[in-house]
Amino acid sequence: MVAPPRPGLVDAAARRAGGLLVGREREIAVLTDAISSGVRSCVVLGATGMGKSALLSIASSIAVRSGLRPVRGLRAQAGADSRTVLVVDDVERLSGEETERLARFRGAVLVAGDCDPDTLPVVDAVRVPVGPVGAPAVAELLRRRCGAEVSPELTQLCFEFSGGAPGVLSDVLDVVADVSVSSLRALLPGLRLPRLLRAVRRSWEALDADAVAVARALSVLGTASLDVLGEVAGTGSFRTLAAFERLVDARLARGEPMRVRSPALRHAIRHEMAPEPRELLHRAAAEVMHRRSDPPAAVAEHVVACAEPLKASWVAPLLLGAARLHRAAGRPEHAVRCLRAAVREPLDAGVAGEVAVAMAELHLRCGIAPRAGELARQRPLARAWVDAVVLDWQCDEDVLSLGETPVVPPDPERVLRSLPPSGPVVPSLALAGLALLRTGSEHVLLELAPLVRPRLVGAEQDWLTAWVMWAHRARGDHAEVSRLLGELAGASPSRGCAALGAAAFVASCVDARRPGDAREVLVRLGYTGTLPPAWTCDLLLHQRARMHLALGSPRAAVADAERAGATEVVEQARAALSRPARPVRPAAWDELTPHESRIVLLALQGRTNREIAERFGVTRRAVELHLTRVYRKAGIGRRVQLSSVFGSG
Repeated sequence: MVAPPRPGLVDAAARRAGGLLVGREREIAVLTDAISSGVRSCVVLGATGMGKSALLSIASSIAVRSGLRPVRGLRAQAGADSRTVLVVDDVERLSGEETERLARFRGAVLVAGDCDPDTLPVVDAVRVPVGPVGAPAVAELLRRRCGAEVSPELTQLCFEFSGGAPGVLSDVLDVVADVSVSSLRALLPGLRLPRLLRAVRRSWEALDADAVAVARALSVLGTASLDVLGEVAGTGSFRTLAAFERLVDARLARGEPMRVRSPALRHAIRHEMAPEPRELLHRAAAEVMHRRSDPPAAVAEHVVACAEPLKASWVAPLLLGAARLHRAAGRPEHAVRCLRAAVREPLDAGVAGEVAVAMAELHLRCGIAPRAGELARQRPLARAWVDAVVLDWQCDEDVLSLGETPVVPPDPERVLRSLPPSGPVVPSLALAGLALLRTGSEHVLLELAPLVRPRLVGAEQDWLTAWVMWAHRARGDHAEVSRLLGELAGASPSRGCAALGAAAFVASCVDARRPGDAREVLVRLGYTGTLPPAWTCDLLLHQRARMHLALGSPRAAVADAERAGATEVVEQARAALSRPARPVRPAAWDELTPHESRIVLLALQGRTNREIAERFGVTRRAVELHLTRVYRKAGIGRRVQLSSVFGSG
């Protein structure tokens, strides 16, 4: 009598399978009944990624606990007896010789594969079809892999992309580090999953040329009607329908509407193609869909996917319309792709000007980083808009080369009160604020900000925020300056308003005797090295020099102050250089013994341990022990960190 499987065996095997068997309770029960109630063959059938191999492992475990001896590989048939169970995975890959060996085996077999079961030489087998799992099973698989509950949005995204194939989802989770909705939406179309790519190439070996052509066209189109699919694939309606039915039989496609079985499989088919034939399909799709008056955004998707321009007069106006739709729908990254594709196409003067303005608005309103080459071409078409972009992104050295010396207005208050209702506002706002700062009239910004802000959008609001930070700094309100810095957290450090806000925060920190906070922010924003020669960066360099001086680093202060033209700070820093080094953090120095303080001062001057030992007539080991105690007291681990705690002289 064959022993039944031990309780808990299936659960343990499922845990070892990494969650791939979530939602497979019915299939596991069928395998358990077939194996534990008597030695019977089992055939696990399903498409790629459905977890057939995991079920085969479960079946092998059940066989072992039932007193049977699973044997993998068709070459290991010698010595087989009534207790031997032959285990064969990926049976569709067997060669003719291996298939004959399988047919000659007279015992029970456990087989898994993606094939027609009637072609297998397995007699009286229990068939276990494996289909997609549902959304609850996908949620459970995600929870096990992530170690936490996941949102319904993430579950739905993974379920739709994988088509309910747990193996495909497992492959995705193996290569994606950030499992979040926003990250996955961006990464999924570009993922190359080896399992699916191999499955696609095996399918092409079994399908005819028409089916392959239709599958590739369908992977580019996403969903399509029969006539559109036939036009893009280059096959007639009858041939297209017959080929599509063969794809359905091969579990590669499904109907109503006609589409590839899952987005993951669709992307795998696209990745399997070389770039040239894929682009030809995108061009054909764009032309067919435009001729049928399909929505501009759908047509633009195929135009943007082409590396070379279509060179047709209808393309640029269509891309411009699609960009406006994307921007209105809150998809600026899609909008800028359409506009950049439009620039490559034939443009008349009117459309070219509209494209230039639309792209400049995306840079200013949505924070899309500009490209210097594009701005140079667009300046003659929309000079005021392009100049506003250059000023806004003046900390980008490539863009800065297109800029000009700023001219501050003589009456900045009037400029702020009469900002234009349309057109680029950034230059007027930025230069008016600069004029108020130079005259010490920052308080005017606090008076006008409530009146001006409702009329501003995008970069305009960021510039106003930065200037208001300077106004609060002048009033000594460091808490408000810190709060407003958080409102600029999303601004790129390459934008002038970000550097302007950082300069205001550094100035406020130095005023409040908190230079360490300023240094942390500059490190986070990447403003610690050389800065571009922009006027906002000059302001930042001036305040950074004051910060270095407050931190006890007069040499760094001299370098920054000289570049910024801050003569007063240069004089203060040079005077500090002429004085003996003094501790700039009394609390840290107070924890040291007098001898430790003398050793730290010499170390800050660049003396080696040997030189310090000779100075005091002790061994180098003694100096090392003293420094180790200093590190422990200061909460640091290396000699190079001494200057960050005690100053660098």
